[in-house]
This record gives sequence, structure tokens and C-alpha cells, in this order.
Amino acid sequence: MALVPDPRPQSLSGTPATILRLTGADALAILHRISTQSVVDLEPGSCRVTLFCDFRGRLLHRAAVARVRDGAVWLVREDAPAEELAAHLDRHIFRENVRVEEDAAHRGGVRAVPGGFGLAAGTVVEQGGAPFRLEIGPSFGLEVGERSSDPDAERLRILAGRPRHGHEIAPAFNPFEVGLAHEVHLDKGCFTGQEALLRLVTYGGVRRRLAIVTGTGGAPGVPRDILDRGKVAGVLTSAAGAGPGWSGLAVIRNEALDGPPALEVAGAGPVGPPQVFPATRPAGLR
Repeated sequence: MALVPDPRPQSLSGTPATILRLTGADALAILHRISTQSVVDLEPGSCRVTLFCDFRGRLLHRAAVARVRDGAVWLVREDAPAEELAAHLDRHIFRENVRVEEDAAHRGGVRAVPGGFGLAAGTVVEQGGAPFRLEIGPSFGLEVGERSSDPDAERLRILAGRPRHGHEIAPAFNPFEVGLAHEVHLDKGCFTGQEALLRLVTYGGVRRRLAIVTGTGGAPGVPRDILDRGKVAGVLTSAAGAGPGWSGLAVIRNEALDGPPALEVAGAGPVGPPQVFPATRPAGLR
């Protein structure tokens, strides 16, 4: 039996990507209400990345919100298909004037562009009434309508500490644990997960951080436990070959990161000293 090509937009890794178009007077208002970022004032020609959390502040989705000149609002991401995010939006739309459409007819995919396009962060370049290039920043962009088969893309993503859907963007983690505090606005009004996230900041409840770990041999499958002297201290969320060994992203408990290094991946041997990414700060803190 002949295989039928998948008509959905494809990401650089071959995973279907998300290109959703939202129209209606309440499009920005509903995204502002259910996601972590302040987007209600988003001007045409600009974009911001926002997170969608559950009531516990755990991560469900991450996408760039882009507004174009005709007033339409687009959600774009390169690392996951659109269906779950569209369904998440639909569950929150009641009487609001919002229509959500998946755009798959004339776009080939979404390509991650390390280094970006040299534009000001938050800039959107349009083509045919839709976002074409999104300068996410810092030093990262998305290009709509293009695919990439770069075999090194996953390793570069890991080294840059960019979370990926289904790996670091997952209900096991909150935004602060995977380096995404800067995509949370805690003083913009209520949104799903706000109370839980505010409590984490107020009471110092963030007990894990994102780090790069390295090992020898082939890249282990993920997810996999990170052990500290035989006790579970975190989880390896991503891994890719890097020369004679591999590099990975892991979410690790603070005490294991701050103590003498003695970490290993369950079933895959010891790892080198973890490299912790600098903490970012939520917007809206007083």
C-alpha cells in the first residue's frame, strides 16, 4: 500500500509543527487570560512567546504569538503538532469572539533558526498576510514555510538550553525549572496556573534547575533518571550525540547541583559536572 504524505506542516525534526490562525475581536484577550505572557497589547508586526500551564503551574504548551497587519493572531511552534494546542484553546472559548483555524494548505513547515535574522527581538516579517520570520530572541528565530534536515539541530538545541515539547515542555515541570521564568508575567492579571507559580516564587519553592550534562558512548534514551549516589536526583529529558560522546538536558534538584559532583544516568554511567543555565526572572515582580 502506498504511503500518503502527511499534509500537516513539518518541523525541522520531521514532527508536524503548529501554525494556528486566530481571528475575532477577542483573540488576544483569550490568550492573555489563559497563558503566562502579557499579550493583550501586542502590536501588528510583533511577537512574544507564551506558555500554557495547568492549574498547578505545570507546562502543557509553548508557542510564539504573532500579530500581523490585518489583525489576525498566529500561534507558531516548530516542535509539536497543532491538534492538542487547538483543543486546549477550544476548551477555554465560550462566548468569546474567536475563531481558531489550522493553516496547513500552503505552508511547508516551521524551521528553527539559531542566531535569528538580525532583527529586533519580537519582530515579525510578513509574507502573504501571514508571519514568515519571527525574531524570538535572544539569537533565535522561527521561519514559517521552510523545513530543515540539519542532523545537528537537536545537539545545537540542547547546547543552547532551548526546551522542546514533550521533553522539557511537559507536565512534570514548571516554567522556572526549565529556564522559562522570563516567559511568565506574574502581575498581568489572573491566568491559568498563576497562583501556583506566584507561590513558588514567594516561598522559594523552585527546587530543580535545568542543566547540560555530558557522557561517553551513545546517547541514552530519554526520559531517564539522574542518580546522585544511588538516589534519584533528577531526570534526563533530552540527549544527542556530540563527537565521541553525548550531551543532554536534565532537570536536577538544587542540592545535587550545589554539592560535590557524583551524578550518573541510570543504566548509562556517570556524567561530567553539570553546567547550570543562568536563572531568568519573571516579569511583574515587585
